[in-house]
Amino acid sequence: MNPYIILVIQLFFSSCTYIIANAATQTIPPANLTFMRTLISGVVYLSYMFYAGLPFNYKGRDLYLLLILGFLSVPINQFAFLYGIKYATATEAALLYSVTPVLVLLISRVYLKEKITLTKAIGTLMAFCGVVVIVMENGTHFGVSHMMGDLLVFTAVIAWTLYITLGRRLVLKHGAINTTAFTALIGSSMFAPIGIWSSFKFNYFSLSGGQWMEVLYLSLITSMVGYVLWYSALSKIEASRVAVFTNGQPVMTAILAYIFLGQGITPTFALGALVTIGGVIITQLDLQRRR
Repeated sequence: MNPYIILVIQLFFSSCTYIIANAATQTIPPANLTFMRTLISGVVYLSYMFYAGLPFNYKGRDLYLLLILGFLSVPINQFAFLYGIKYATATEAALLYSVTPVLVLLISRVYLKEKITLTKAIGTLMAFCGVVVIVMENGTHFGVSHMMGDLLVFTAVIAWTLYITLGRRLVLKHGAINTTAFTALIGSSMFAPIGIWSSFKFNYFSLSGGQWMEVLYLSLITSMVGYVLWYSALSKIEASRVAVFTNGQPVMTAILAYIFLGQGITPTFALGALVTIGGVIITQLDLQRRR
């Protein structure tokens, strides 16, 4: 499948995650939500691994890198994101995640030796500026709880950036599904002690049907389908180009909020969205020229 079609699908799923995660964390403690999310996805991953007979061929440096990716994916990225979005607004989270392409661009240059072309740099900066236009329209909050939420979300952003750049080598060597599955299981195992401890203080039977649907979405769509799609795209195009699609998440989230929640779309938002989309397109141009 075309990597850009994959990224558009992934963009839709990840944008829904912002809305669903924000709603879920208002009633379910982040530690319990992370534990349920990883437990459900882990069971499905294990079932698929036995069914498909996924080989474990990680040795030496690859094994060490796999352990790092597991730690980044669940204990840091997923837990910090769910904990942070409980206190940070969606606007603040969008601004923080829009930094991802810039960080990936820099880390990819050092770790993956990807070239920072003028076109790529301009497109990345343009996409970031478009998100800033959208975010600043709604303002930001600077209370203690919001600052803590921002810090946690930014921690998740750094973990996600490293997950993208460090993982590309394993994806190219072992495949997207294989790398995602073993990374998720290792990360889930690392988080298990925290999840089990938090379970003694939480009644899972008190959750409503709607809350379980939120948990299932985060477990199956976000943690599984979304991650596999992301790594599938990484196996086809450079990390910095994949990361730029992160800037589309606030735009897509706002569109979904307009459709399902009736939230309006202002002229300022429309302008920011066009600038963001333009930046994403520009970032891909030199790739098309080289084909």
